[in-house]
Amino acid sequence: MYIEHPLIKPKTLEARLYQQIIAANALKKKTLCVLPTGLGKTAIAILVIVGILTKKDGKVLILAPSRPLVEQHCRRLKEILKIEEDKIIALTGKIPPKKRVELYRKGKIFVATPQVIENDIIAKRINVEEFVLLIADEAHHTVGDHSYAFVSKAFKDKCHILGLTASPGADIDRLMEICENLGIEHVEVRTEDDEDVKPYIAKVRLIPIRLDLPEEFKKALKLINEALKDRLKFLKDFGVIDSINITKTELIELNSKLFAYDEEVKYELIRVCSEALKLMHAKDLLESQGKSVFLNYINKLSSQRTKSAKSIVNDERIRKAVNLLLKTNVEHPKLDKVVEMVKTFLEKNEDERIIIFTQYRDTVEKLVNILHQNGIKAIKFIGQTNKEGKGMTQKQQIEAIEKFKKEGNVLVSTSVSEEGIDIPAVNYVIFYEPVPSEIRLIQRRGRAMRGEGGRAYILIAKGTSDEAYYRSALYKEKEMKRLLKNICYLLNKRLQKKLEMENKKIEEPKKETIIEKDTVTTIETKKVVEIESKEENKEKEKKTLTILDFIKQFEEKSMSKVKETDKDKIEKIETSVSLKKPIKIIVDVREKNIAKLLHKYADVELKTLEVGDYVLSDRVVVERKTAEDFVNSIIDKRLFSQLKNLKKVEKPLLIIEGENFSRIHENALKGAILSVIFDFGIPILFTKNVDETVDLLIKIAEKEQLKEKRPITIRYGKTTMSLKEQQRFIVESLPDVGGALADRLLKHFKTVERVFTAKEDELMEVEGVGEERAKKIRKVLTAKYE
Repeated sequence: MYIEHPLIKPKTLEARLYQQIIAANALKKKTLCVLPTGLGKTAIAILVIVGILTKKDGKVLILAPSRPLVEQHCRRLKEILKIEEDKIIALTGKIPPKKRVELYRKGKIFVATPQVIENDIIAKRINVEEFVLLIADEAHHTVGDHSYAFVSKAFKDKCHILGLTASPGADIDRLMEICENLGIEHVEVRTEDDEDVKPYIAKVRLIPIRLDLPEEFKKALKLINEALKDRLKFLKDFGVIDSINITKTELIELNSKLFAYDEEVKYELIRVCSEALKLMHAKDLLESQGKSVFLNYINKLSSQRTKSAKSIVNDERIRKAVNLLLKTNVEHPKLDKVVEMVKTFLEKNEDERIIIFTQYRDTVEKLVNILHQNGIKAIKFIGQTNKEGKGMTQKQQIEAIEKFKKEGNVLVSTSVSEEGIDIPAVNYVIFYEPVPSEIRLIQRRGRAMRGEGGRAYILIAKGTSDEAYYRSALYKEKEMKRLLKNICYLLNKRLQKKLEMENKKIEEPKKETIIEKDTVTTIETKKVVEIESKEENKEKEKKTLTILDFIKQFEEKSMSKVKETDKDKIEKIETSVSLKKPIKIIVDVREKNIAKLLHKYADVELKTLEVGDYVLSDRVVVERKTAEDFVNSIIDKRLFSQLKNLKKVEKPLLIIEGENFSRIHENALKGAILSVIFDFGIPILFTKNVDETVDLLIKIAEKEQLKEKRPITIRYGKTTMSLKEQQRFIVESLPDVGGALADRLLKHFKTVERVFTAKEDELMEVEGVGEERAKKIRKVLTAKYE
């Protein structure tokens, strides 16, 4: 049925009953909606937008993980909503910061990547208080240090929240983190088995295709395995691993633990562990991607100077493996299979659309080329990060999608098109290699749910890691489906309990049995199902109401609170003005994670700095290095060129954060530290962690800007100082004259010339200049230059 509403253009938005019910519930509480791909999360989002804007005036922010998806959402909103098109604004990093400030003032609904909003929150270009709704599309990203999490935390206490995702994973702790970061009060889940969504589910058949590797590959892999086993046996003999049957993840975890071992053995163990990891990666490349990708990787290792890289390249078995592969013309059997499959699909329907997913950009290029050679219209679609010139701009991405819609047969893509991109009805998806993640499996397979239902083919090289990844993803997806409903019940229960305790509205609940996340028993599951059945019956009673009824009820209940809400809003704004931070710190854009922490205590400006990482005053610039980066910069000799640049400022400072210096010998480390202090004259301060670093930066900035009254200015490179800054800079060059004293001298004598010609007794008339200081100043100005 079409939705009629003053904010919706006629006959532009159809909403199914389950969408209306979910949206209605989402209007009552801050909600996370988990809905399979292709079931219309966008419709739910629009219903919530009009519901909120019907209640009160304000701005709306929609987060989307990629620029093409931002553009897609923006177009869709303009097609449906009765809001002036110039007030529906797409915000990406391509828009200059100053222009974004102006757009925030005039816009009503904003669709943006989280990184842009994160930068604007840190730099105070956006006023969060003006927003009444935040919608987090692909909300499963709202964890850890992701920009989604930072933005959500900034908004969650200020406005209404809606999170949308098709695949949150099966870990209740991860779900709780998402809910915590978004301030979620309620969770709505629909699966393929729910009666109200079953009629709309496009079934996708998952078909594995197993391929034999050629003999040359098998022989090469045998040689690589022998080299790998030798390294793993070495680690086992030292007792750092229990078995040579270890996974790559376990080996990565081991690598970080080895730094704690004794000096005599740890460097050797770290080197061997690194070799084992490189060999595992090389093996995976040959098994899943093919000859060229493997040989390119070995070639890269040969250009590296590390002992682990040299050891692999010089290993006789690796050399034999390389020679074997150079003699064969076979790239990988998957390539021929892809061409064969695509041709078969297009013979049935020449207008068919097909998506091929692969992990590596090199493989994307290879697939596009071979398809073109076979007369097939293939289009490349990769991410924007520019690696060796292979990235695509946002404009190129949008053009690629439009071209695929109009004339292309095949879209060959990396993971960038897994989420939400508006791709036309696709009946065939090909996985060039399996993915071990259930979230990515669901997202990729979901591309084939846009039509009547299609097929997803997964190419698997027999007897390789492809098999393990495929089984892992299937198992995780099965677990997610099994637990999702139970998790929904447990999650809502936890959220309710958390809200009750926070608001202190009810007495402490009686002691009850806790159901652990991974131990939901059959009896407990039955109880969950019984409770859910009761809840479903209640929902069925509500199904006679439309979304407009819910909006009306929601509006009536909220009207009594509007005046109070507006009053609270004014108070919050007044409070934020009164708590304006007294110091400012200029932070290099590459230090954004620290900027997130600093912005709580200081006004932060993000810039691309020519020298250092943090500008704390007109004379103090700080370079920050983690212990690991400090060691690496000594090894690759970056450190001393960076220190030369740092010497451009009056008072440079080096902060070294952390305590893990294990990759380098103690004598070399001490030598480097002494060189920094004595040869370059740069003080070093050591901190244990990020929190200590932030605290130190704040204290230095406070001393410089509040106590010494020094301005925050960049005084190197191309930046031009004002006349006032130049005058002060010249006077500050005098002995024992800081920023505050320079100000007093200039105010007293009016000009630089009069300061420099003043006699000792005249200088002593200025507060802070005693007899000794006056003598030092006159000596510098009058002594003969030798």
